[in-house]
Amino acid sequence: MLSTLLLVVIFAALLSLGFWLWRAGYFNKGEGEKGGASAADAPPKTAFYPDTIPEPEQKKMDLPKTFRHESAGFSFSYPEGFTVSRLPSAEGGGGETIVVQDSKRQAGFQIHLEPYDDPDTNITAERLERDISEMKVKDPQEVLIGSVGKGLAWVASDTGTREVWFIFGGTLYQLTAPLSNDTLLQRVLTTWRFE
Repeated sequence: MLSTLLLVVIFAALLSLGFWLWRAGYFNKGEGEKGGASAADAPPKTAFYPDTIPEPEQKKMDLPKTFRHESAGFSFSYPEGFTVSRLPSAEGGGGETIVVQDSKRQAGFQIHLEPYDDPDTNITAERLERDISEMKVKDPQEVLIGSVGKGLAWVASDTGTREVWFIFGGTLYQLTAPLSNDTLLQRVLTTWRFE
């Protein structure tokens, strides 16, 4: 089970990093040569993550839209102007990734779901350190998910992302967001419901 958890974590980390590098335009370096906008025309970006919705605005945003995952039995609310995309795992895998983003404002987060059959459903900083020693957990905090679940939130110091992981109903949920979207992620988590 330890090796399965390690593979899931490595896959999710690579998927997260690839997504955020893609969103930051890292893979579009030669676009200006093909008639598109050049890098000089683009707004300035941080090393990994572009500018995003300012935190005070994230605190005030309404969350009028609802995403429901019928087969996994959960829902959450999210802001107007954001889209939700469901990406199935690679062939033969049982997981799925959900991307919630506002591409115009360069904001969002992702949720990776993976089947999980270990009877130990407690995710703690100590367990992560023991099971996945290469993961860099900074500022771990226990969090409540909706009204029935609890998990662990931390800053992944190697990727600069906010991570929130929890296990519910035989599924490992791995939520990832740039630190600049941490307030938005926290607000969405307060609306999370298992149905």
